[in-house]
Amino acid sequence: MNKSVLGIDIGTTAIKMILLSILDEGHTKIEREMSFPHDLVSLHPGWAEEDPFIWKEHLISMLSSLSKEADLSTLEAISVTGMTPALLLLDENGKPLRPAILQNDMRTASEIAYLKSALEKDSSYFNATGSHVNSQHIAPRMLYLYKHERTLFSKVRHICGSYDYAANILTGNVRIEENWALESGLFTLKGDIIKAVLELSHMDESWLPEVASSRDLVGRVSREVAMATGIREGIAVYAGTADHVASSYASGAKEDGSLVLKLGGAGDILLSSSRLVTDDRLFIDYSPSFFAPYLINGCTAASGSLLKWFVREFGGSYSDLDKDAEQIAAGSDGIVILPYVLGEKTPVFDPDAKGVIYGLLLNHTKAHIYRAMMEAVAYAFRHHVDIFKEIGIEMRKVFITNGGSTSPLWRQIMADVLKSEVAYIKHNPGSSLGAAFIAGEAHGLIKPEAIDDFLSQKIISYPNPDNYSVYDRRYEVYRELYPRLKDLERL
Repeated sequence: MNKSVLGIDIGTTAIKMILLSILDEGHTKIEREMSFPHDLVSLHPGWAEEDPFIWKEHLISMLSSLSKEADLSTLEAISVTGMTPALLLLDENGKPLRPAILQNDMRTASEIAYLKSALEKDSSYFNATGSHVNSQHIAPRMLYLYKHERTLFSKVRHICGSYDYAANILTGNVRIEENWALESGLFTLKGDIIKAVLELSHMDESWLPEVASSRDLVGRVSREVAMATGIREGIAVYAGTADHVASSYASGAKEDGSLVLKLGGAGDILLSSSRLVTDDRLFIDYSPSFFAPYLINGCTAASGSLLKWFVREFGGSYSDLDKDAEQIAAGSDGIVILPYVLGEKTPVFDPDAKGVIYGLLLNHTKAHIYRAMMEAVAYAFRHHVDIFKEIGIEMRKVFITNGGSTSPLWRQIMADVLKSEVAYIKHNPGSSLGAAFIAGEAHGLIKPEAIDDFLSQKIISYPNPDNYSVYDRRYEVYRELYPRLKDLERL
């Protein structure tokens, strides 16, 4: 009888599940895919929160539905993934004390400035963590909460991330996965807690659960969850990994020099590396790959969310806007956009950065602006690629994934701006599939090469040399806009 594994993704816009069957000779097949949407809440400018009680409600409901629709008697293992590094405060019973603060929350500019002044008088903090204090770190958010919601601190027993919380729901155990730990800014690259950071942000060391690697067993499905959902008690639950890491793993980032472009609400760019390289303009993550255990990466805060905003405010459908924008020449007839509508993460690390539409004239149409937004994200990715080259890591293969990658136009723009072939993997669900594979590998049911089953159906976008020169010029404008305008942000 074939066995099966389950991958669960706590995403920014939905919870997703993949039930993966393991066939003869180690091959795999997707048996079920499920998705249940939830909403991001932004009560004030720059805020990004979600209700973890809704996550739990939807997770239990989805597992209950899955147990009715599929034969789960063969389910052997579960792994989790999700947005990173979200922040949840849990009480002694494992219940969230407030909404989760998401990774794209930008409320902590003053707290970042304070922590930078205290921690970055020399290069020791960067050398220890591989990063500077930034908006994704946990300490600025905890310091903000200490200022504004201090009464919660007496009730906190654990802090964790989105997918750590999902594992807690399933097992009752609390762990934090190593990528959450690394991106939190609370730990060194060696895995040691930085006590000075805890003191500055009024955190207790006891609040930090044990750190687990992606294939570590967190626990087993509890009796309570089994009774509520119909799935079997005692199924193994593994720690999993960050969503962008899981997505890159499912998309082919297994070898040195494999580059993955992830066009979700935010835009992630991840380069597999066999060696650890730090740069103060980039992030670092641990990869599940046995061949390239590091991911040198970055994130532009707004990618698909920028296009979503445009459609919501100005109307039209994505498919119709794609068709119209395809008729516009490369370079959008002079329009260059800075996509910093949520501030910006890498490589500028400026939560106060603003979106800009430059070069707008009366002859321009809605389609010009829409195409220029796609090009802006491509320029943001090229900025990262330039840094990768500077630090001596060359890209060899380029893959593209997530919702925005379904657009042939956006894929072609990426190929032209990066001057590289770009491979789109058809029918690849991304993060939840990566989590399912981690579950299968950790449980000894499948080997890493089994993921190649999902990489065979590719659509290749070939770069058009006729567009190189115009994109080179527009990219130069893109790179100049931010440094010339950033002083105006403070006026």
